[in-house]
Amino acid sequence: MKKTVEECIRSRRSVRAFLPKKPPVEQVEELLRLAVMAPSGSNIQPWRFVVVSDDAVIRTLKAVSPGINGDPAYLIVFCSDKELAFEKGGLMGWDVLSVMDVSMAAENFMLAADGMGLGTCAIKSFPDILVARYLKLPETIYPELIVSLGYPAREFTGPKRTPIEEITYYNSWGGKKSGT
Repeated sequence: MKKTVEECIRSRRSVRAFLPKKPPVEQVEELLRLAVMAPSGSNIQPWRFVVVSDDAVIRTLKAVSPGINGDPAYLIVFCSDKELAFEKGGLMGWDVLSVMDVSMAAENFMLAADGMGLGTCAIKSFPDILVARYLKLPETIYPELIVSLGYPAREFTGPKRTPIEEITYYNSWGGKKSGT
């Protein structure tokens, strides 16, 4: 049964335990096709992806990335092309838009994966320079985020969140919702 977008948003969890089987690479490619449908500031589209499926490379990245837990089938390294971002968006493209765009692409990827019955976890706890070196990234390609991917080892329910009434203001900081 397919999930609605709302169901995916409500049920997506960071998965840290995976079953020992790999989703087909075609499924990963479809997730990447959905990732690039994300918004892009100034339409820069700076995202670049490295799909890591080799167990030895996964172990190498795990050794320097304490946030990678379990044994994911894949690690997707979401990178930004900083040179392209600077050419199209100047300093704002380099500093802000490239990271923002890659983050939105990663969210699309993770929500779509949830809808396909796959589990993901976004990881930022890694030394950029080592990940770039291990993956032989060109100088202007920066690893922004790693997303682990695989079949979840157990069912998850959506995470608890702070009620919006406690974190939302209207018209100014501290502003209350007026009766409409």
